[in-house]
Amino acid sequence: MENSSSGKGKLDWRERFQGERDWNEVYRRISWWDTESVGKATVMVVGAGALGNEVLKNLALLNVGKILIVDFDHIEYSNLSRSVLFREDDVQLKQPKSFIAAQRIREMNPHVKVMSINGDILLDVGLGIFRRMDVIIGCLDNRVARLYLNRHCFKLSKTWIDGALENMHGQMAVYRRDVSCYECQLSDIENQFIRQRLSCPDVAMRNSNVGRIPTTPISASVIGALQAQEALKVIFKNEKQTMLGKRFEFEGMNNDFILYESAHLKEDCLSHSLIDEVIEAPDLTCKKTVSELLLWLEKRFPGQHPKVYLDYEVILSVVGKESQVEKELIIPQPHFSETRAKPYQTAPGEDLIITDSVRYLDGKFPAQDMTLKELGISELHILTIETDEGFEFVELTGDLPHLVFS
Repeated sequence: MENSSSGKGKLDWRERFQGERDWNEVYRRISWWDTESVGKATVMVVGAGALGNEVLKNLALLNVGKILIVDFDHIEYSNLSRSVLFREDDVQLKQPKSFIAAQRIREMNPHVKVMSINGDILLDVGLGIFRRMDVIIGCLDNRVARLYLNRHCFKLSKTWIDGALENMHGQMAVYRRDVSCYECQLSDIENQFIRQRLSCPDVAMRNSNVGRIPTTPISASVIGALQAQEALKVIFKNEKQTMLGKRFEFEGMNNDFILYESAHLKEDCLSHSLIDEVIEAPDLTCKKTVSELLLWLEKRFPGQHPKVYLDYEVILSVVGKESQVEKELIIPQPHFSETRAKPYQTAPGEDLIITDSVRYLDGKFPAQDMTLKELGISELHILTIETDEGFEFVELTGDLPHLVFS
């Protein structure tokens, strides 16, 4: 028995405490484990519902260095039976899923740095944020968000891991440009459904499902675990061992596991566009006005008549379908919700028809003093600039302080 008075053989309390705090102690016993790569990794998780909860829990326990959580929804009672990170008080306080998930992850593992964005993946996450991710995990329940997540990732050659749930069924796929593509495997009916949803300006309605997709925490656990495992392989740069180019399905009622090849790539797929070179602009942010941006572009591309191409239209005027009264406005179409339409309706609930819109920001744009943020351009976005000599891609790098993990 150790002689406490001599101090020989005793472990200093500082060393003992440090050993208890070594989160990676068990993982280091795995011969192929790369503690340093996991600790330096930055992972984006889009969707913080049942599946997102499982993925986030796994990433936190694996001690992933930085985790970005994106979700635009609030916690509801229906989430509590399937989401390990949420509590009843969160429902009563109408807390955002992304914010509470980040808070609980910090409580679970204080060594992990977390950031949350309470927003829509279509509108509120700049491409420069995607550019700084090692891997993206999609935990979504609708096709529209998946489509745009696929396009954003492919523009920057980022691997993303898709997961989906229904009842006791789940599926997963790993996508990377030039290998497999979510958009390429969509059917004509699915594409038609997406087009209908994209025409809906209200974020909640665009991302909603008809009814709620019933799931169980069991299928979420299975698919969420596999997504986290595939993400580790990407972090370890071991993509040959991933399910890249394959689709995995799990049918829990009969415990069937199916692995099959993804659909072939299509030559005309819109997801296959690529941003090959990014010009970083530390003096540009989304708080700059249109005129300030255009002045910067003219100095950067002299004599090339640069203008900013938008992924959406900015509405300049609308007319009431019944009243035929035309009114001027300046609102990005994705932000033109029912609430924002009310001031332009002559009669309550009147349908509005767009009569004038633009897709470029140039010297002719009628509101030169509006900020890029007001026009729907988010922090750290990468702007598509059309010049006389072709296209250039300029990042709002001045927004980098927005990307804060804590």
